[in-house]
Amino acid sequence: MMALQKVDTMRISSQKDTSPLTFKDFQEAVSWILRGGYRLRLRSDGVVEVCHSLPGGRPVTQEILDALTPFYREFKRRLKKPRGWPRNVELPKWWSDMALGFKITRARASECPECGFSVAILVDFDMWNEWRCPQCGVIAEPCLPNVKTVS
Repeated sequence: MMALQKVDTMRISSQKDTSPLTFKDFQEAVSWILRGGYRLRLRSDGVVEVCHSLPGGRPVTQEILDALTPFYREFKRRLKKPRGWPRNVELPKWWSDMALGFKITRARASECPECGFSVAILVDFDMWNEWRCPQCGVIAEPCLPNVKTVS
């Protein structure tokens, strides 16, 4: 079942935009989400929730849900715990900001030297990979170049 669900705890703004909200691709939708202060969360029942993360933020309207629906499967895929993430460790509350903005390929149990968080994630930056702490963002290990053979 594909369903984006709004979490409507925000006050309603009196301003109204008359143009329909649409996105040309996934990256444009993610940029809009992050710039607008919205967060996505994958619930345990598999439903993606949309909420506003800033106090006094704009409400999540049906128009927003409709505009984000074409990207639902990709949102759901990215919001899942990455392969290797320990079962007993919860995702940080800002997980959607990282999961939508970066290509996270896997995770592993590893204590952060800066904040002590117990997981590191491998982030693919196309030309190199970095193990980073998802809690504070510090590099957990030196960079690994992504060497791609040309055939």
